[in-house]
Amino acid sequence: MSGATADDYAWFDEHDEGLAVAFCVTFVGGLTPQQAFERLGIAAVADVDDLYFDGAIGAAEVHGGTILVEPNGFACTLDDVAKRLSAGAVTASVFLNVNADQQFVHAVDGRIVTRFEPDYPMDRAGGDEDRLLPHMVELGMPTEDDGDEDDDWGDPIHTAFALAERVTGVRMTPDALDEPVLVGSTRGLL
Repeated sequence: MSGATADDYAWFDEHDEGLAVAFCVTFVGGLTPQQAFERLGIAAVADVDDLYFDGAIGAAEVHGGTILVEPNGFACTLDDVAKRLSAGAVTASVFLNVNADQQFVHAVDGRIVTRFEPDYPMDRAGGDEDRLLPHMVELGMPTEDDGDEDDDWGDPIHTAFALAERVTGVRMTPDALDEPVLVGSTRGLL
């Protein structure tokens, strides 16, 4: 798997400042954009240039699989959606909204493995909540609540992106955000 670090994703905030405020990005290992949309029951719209309509989701093919991008969205963090998308595959979603609510959801073979807030990674849940600990420790994430909250361990979202890449083998690129091959609506997922 990948040795991605938070520094590999430092470009994200400046690349698309509107997207960086509120999004859900899902790393999908082993599926094409079309396969990901089919699993979710999403029909592609004809105009792939408009990723910013309400409820939009874009899919881009990248090394290792697919990147799904939901501007101002959260559908891929929902348990049912993550389970359907990860059946026979591996996914990791990173979510941030305008209220600074954050979520990291890792699913494998139709099951939620690990879920936590990137800014508070010591409070994990899921079927195997500690599976990602080696990667989390290597990335510098605090993994235990020892009462000494260290807010200076790095950017939680960039670190979550690096963790997502490590566990899925999928690398998000600026082109994946700018040039989705499919665009559809998440309205049927909610």
